[in-house]
Amino acid sequence: MRLFFNQILASQALCLCCQYQKQAKFGFCLACYQDLPHLTRPCLYCGLPLNEDNLCTCHPEDWPFIACLSAFEYQFPINKLIGQYKNQARLGLCQSFAQSLAAQIKKQKQPLPQLLIPVPLSPQKLAKRGFNQSLELAKDLGKILSIPVDYQLLQTVGQAKSQKELSKKQRQNLNAEQFYLSNKIQQTHIAIIDDVITTGATVKTIAQILQKQGVTHIQAWSIARVMTKQ
Repeated sequence: MRLFFNQILASQALCLCCQYQKQAKFGFCLACYQDLPHLTRPCLYCGLPLNEDNLCTCHPEDWPFIACLSAFEYQFPINKLIGQYKNQARLGLCQSFAQSLAAQIKKQKQPLPQLLIPVPLSPQKLAKRGFNQSLELAKDLGKILSIPVDYQLLQTVGQAKSQKELSKKQRQNLNAEQFYLSNKIQQTHIAIIDDVITTGATVKTIAQILQKQGVTHIQAWSIARVMTKQ
């Protein structure tokens, strides 16, 4: 009898965060899910939290998005889980991230785009990591929201330098000539998919490329948003 119950317990999937309690929502146990740094009231322009008066200090003209949405603030434990997803190939986290982000998108009641395009990795990073974390996220989001994904449209020239330690200005300069489109765009409403939005330099650069090709409505979606000051 004890063996029977042990087999049942072993077959129950455990929380992706604490790895102790059983999963209850989006791969997390209820306690861990409630403790995650959910981004509850984001500014639609820049993705940062609104203040108590439902205002943001950003300048809307600096943000080319009709919606910039992230599921979480880039804080513990989400920052650690994203690091494990990317650097330890914990691909099981991807669906949970996508489900959480899809719930945020639905909550904000924004019109859904016609196409999802993931931020590409340089060939060097892709060879080292073995997968593109933004592409895997886009695939899961596409399935949940029934939106096609184009992983060949947006390409990178192969710049492999990490942006982690760069300033906002350095990121902008690095991104300026990093991306290009491999084909003409038919759609006018597109969402850019990234794992983390830090200063917004990468997604804004891509948005500017899309705008030059006639895309009129652009959204930026990510798992988490770094709480940078405007």
